[in-house]
Amino acid sequence: MEPDRSLMGRGPYPSTGPLAVLARAGFLIAVLAIVLAVVLPPRFVPDFVHSLYLQHFAAFYVVSLLHLAASPRTRISAIALRVVAFATVMESFHLLTGARVRPLIDNWAADVGGLAAALAPIAVARFRRRFERPTEGV
Repeated sequence: MEPDRSLMGRGPYPSTGPLAVLARAGFLIAVLAIVLAVVLPPRFVPDFVHSLYLQHFAAFYVVSLLHLAASPRTRISAIALRVVAFATVMESFHLLTGARVRPLIDNWAADVGGLAAALAPIAVARFRRRFERPTEGV
């Protein structure tokens, strides 16, 4: 069967289709942006919002959504584990520069909160699907 390359078709979308490639590129760009934000001096990192925790939340919300799009066949738990590990490594990197531990824990909690917000609609949809009424006469 030929993969369906249309945007809203019913067939399987090819893993080399333009949207799949775009999702992977967006994910890699988001990861690179987070790494640069951690490595660069703070004066070179733009402030998108005035709250540092909201920036962490938003960054990991976006990277989690892009990871979901870039890895459609990967289990949700594996994606969550990867994002948590990435957040842990990025926050731990600050320890090398002499940062205090308590703010890093708060930043990590905001990172994981962004991940949780990205995964929550999927978890709720799967939960609700368990209560669907069976179709009659099928």
